[in-house]
Amino acid sequence: MDRLKDGFVMDLKSRCSFSQIASKYLELTKKGRNYWARCPFHYEKTPSFTIDEYEGFYHCFGCGESGDLIQFIRKMENLSFMEAVEFLAKMVGVEVEYDKSVDAKAIAEKNREKKEVLKALNDAKEFYKKQIYAKTSVKAQNYLRDRRINRASLENFEIGYSPNFQAVVRSLNELGYDNQTLVNAGIASQKDGKVYDAVAERLIFPIYNNYCEVIGFSGRILDKELDVPKYKNTRQTIVFDKSRAIFGLKQVINAKREQRFNTLILAEGQIDVIMLHQFGFQNAVATQGTALTEQHAMLLKKICDNVLVCYDGDNAGQKATFRALDILQKAGLSIKVITIPNGQDPDEFLKKNGKEAFEKLIENAEELMDYKIRVTAQSFDMSSNDQRTKFLKQAIDLIRDLPSLALADVYVRPIAKYANVSENVVRESLTAQMSTLKKEKKATDEELKQFSENFVDANQKADKIILASMVHKKPYVTYDQTLAFVSTNYQRLYQWLLEKHDSNTEFRISELYDHFDLENDKDIAELINFHFSSSEEKDKQEYLNSLNLNKIRALEVEIKDLETLYKNATDLSKRTELLNKIGNYSRELTRLKTTFIN
Repeated sequence: MDRLKDGFVMDLKSRCSFSQIASKYLELTKKGRNYWARCPFHYEKTPSFTIDEYEGFYHCFGCGESGDLIQFIRKMENLSFMEAVEFLAKMVGVEVEYDKSVDAKAIAEKNREKKEVLKALNDAKEFYKKQIYAKTSVKAQNYLRDRRINRASLENFEIGYSPNFQAVVRSLNELGYDNQTLVNAGIASQKDGKVYDAVAERLIFPIYNNYCEVIGFSGRILDKELDVPKYKNTRQTIVFDKSRAIFGLKQVINAKREQRFNTLILAEGQIDVIMLHQFGFQNAVATQGTALTEQHAMLLKKICDNVLVCYDGDNAGQKATFRALDILQKAGLSIKVITIPNGQDPDEFLKKNGKEAFEKLIENAEELMDYKIRVTAQSFDMSSNDQRTKFLKQAIDLIRDLPSLALADVYVRPIAKYANVSENVVRESLTAQMSTLKKEKKATDEELKQFSENFVDANQKADKIILASMVHKKPYVTYDQTLAFVSTNYQRLYQWLLEKHDSNTEFRISELYDHFDLENDKDIAELINFHFSSSEEKDKQEYLNSLNLNKIRALEVEIKDLETLYKNATDLSKRTELLNKIGNYSRELTRLKTTFIN
């Protein structure tokens, strides 16, 4: 955000009609001054997603999602903040304005190169697509037939073919691209002064980014006799990074807009993904022939909150699954594991057993910990006491860090069953380890729970009511007394609201998204979504009571400070002055405590 010119985001949003832009994604109905739709972020039959056009923000009363126009674009298009700003600016025909301290010329040059590279990649994709239908592409056509990839999948994934080392280079040269651009885009490689197709003589799978733009290719060799890797990906370029690339991303983004699913199927290979889509599982994706990375996991998190891991059923697939689970869990995703029997991959299983059989695998998908314990058990020979002991140690290590002993105890029975020992043996070992861990902690779970409960006290609720009333410009709000808030975020917000009021500047709720980090400052985000009652009179009384509580708290702090000064004062006149102030404040405190509006 610091790269942008100050005030640019606010100006950009002011040029946009939230409802017009949202209507590209949702079917909107106007009721009163707001627009309503079925929420795009969770499944629902009755619309509970509302857009406040004037204030410039959305809120779903079903799942609690809310944000401004930038946040809406981010979530709908799976973009970063800067990407969403650039996307929206492009949509309304506005040039992005950067901070003067940024080298605008360098940024412009980089953007020009990126634009040229993306254009070349798209034209290369179109060339490869045409080749798949050529009479000379029999080898590719036979492969697709043998793998039972139908015409709909061929077109949906825009699968192509590279016939030789020079065809795409010549074609793009004829369109006006120089060889250096082709090399920069990763379309071509260069050796001994010669430029040639980087994925020549392969079946071509285009790879897309969040904008549904082609950023690279994955080529599959068709000649089994050649001693080369089966798949070859575009090398790293200005737009392509294998550690961030996901196959099937474009197809999933498009499908989600219609189906609104909140679960992804994560497979290993491109053919697996294509076949899953072909059988109706349009929420399937795969990484680009590389181990899952944190960047992959964060991108998946932007699309959906839940992941069904469906790697191959062989030993290599199980090891890859185990590695991926911790990365996905760290990203905050809810995870289950689909286990395919007999070491098959999704492609094989679907062709042999069909859609309904795979749906049953999904129904029987294992929870994260169940899967980890089962796979761990399979790696030990339980007929050996030594092996059994090692399994018990590893299994208990898996469950001991769970949030509570009660939750960990759920897994005692399966662990005992795998090891063929009594549940008491497992339970005693688990209890001993968790007791040791608790002693090492500075606070027990109970203490942390108590702290959390005490934190949400009457004063905090009062602060929330006051600020929510100010944010939503309730008619009974006044600025005739100075307020103080315990929360640093609340105090910052109050100062911002005060400045707006003192300068007689009208604000819109969407401006809060420009001035505060609402993704991390959840307490401020809650104020935007604050639920008032249906009675304005009741809300007014709660507001006035909250003002009283705020004043009482301020007076109590003031009295304590004065008492400290009084104890330390040696001058008689000063002590008398302080004592009078303490008396006056104490009487005011008593009055406030006895005049609550009921």
